[in-house]
Amino acid sequence: MNLKKGVLSIHTREQKKVFMLWGLTGGVACGKSTVAKIFEENKIPVIDADHIAHELVLPGGLGYEAIIQRFGTSDRAWLRKTVFNDQKAKEDLEAILHPLIQTESLRIMRELQKTNPQSPIIYEAALLVEKKKADEFEGLIVVEAPRELRKKRLIKRDQLSEDMAEKIFASQTSDEER
Repeated sequence: MNLKKGVLSIHTREQKKVFMLWGLTGGVACGKSTVAKIFEENKIPVIDADHIAHELVLPGGLGYEAIIQRFGTSDRAWLRKTVFNDQKAKEDLEAILHPLIQTESLRIMRELQKTNPQSPIIYEAALLVEKKKADEFEGLIVVEAPRELRKKRLIKRDQLSEDMAEKIFASQTSDEER
């Protein structure tokens, strides 16, 4: 398997198949999921990195035991508060989850390739630019929305304080840099 410049090549004994992989990114609460739904409604498959991460930390998920061992809980609200107040905790959480997310994403891509090898695939993740993953995609689809609107959405959706919302914003690349 070779992930390179936006094209994922999976080599099998029978043949080489290539399909296009596009990144869908943007800041928190900008509307990525809404754009992803539009792709799905048009029969373009979407892999949602946040959904994968959520599944990994549920009891029985591949990351659950490591999360419990490191943090003592898998409660998402507690983890969010902890990692946005403690850089080491954030690094530890990412070290646990990011390799698992990548492995599961590649597994899903292989399955999608089997069912429709000619279809492009959209990979939805907020941190593609921050984690220097942009070059792994054919291109990036960047969703933007005014910061104040995003902040209101985030506070309402996740029931966060304004201070916590600001910490989340501070951890992400600005729309201009994206």
